[in-house]
Amino acid sequence: MADKLILLLEDQPLISLDIEEALVDKGLNNFITLRSQKEAIDWLDASSPDFVLLDLYLADGDSQPVLSHLRQNGIPFMIYTGSEKPPEWDENLFEGSEWMSKPGDPDALADRIRTRLATI
Repeated sequence: MADKLILLLEDQPLISLDIEEALVDKGLNNFITLRSQKEAIDWLDASSPDFVLLDLYLADGDSQPVLSHLRQNGIPFMIYTGSEKPPEWDENLFEGSEWMSKPGDPDALADRIRTRLATI
């Protein structure tokens, strides 16, 4: 499980640092952190993570294109956000997805990610 690649998509540096520390504490050291929709799409065009943790809104816009890419490529994900699900977004983007509200406990978040990775 420790070798599975996690993409963390979070534009707030302090939040991503807390999550990164919690992941490392849980033995999940194989992750990359990106901060924008553009970075994520560019990276996903060349790479395929085992799991993605993402916020709905990033510095350069919302994460709809990222969610679409994840859905089209069968990449499992979890949404970690302080926002509500936008009613105008395609409901299919969220089907079967797991949510956690932020701010939240980074250790609990890392435990949930670890549990998800065990099923992949």
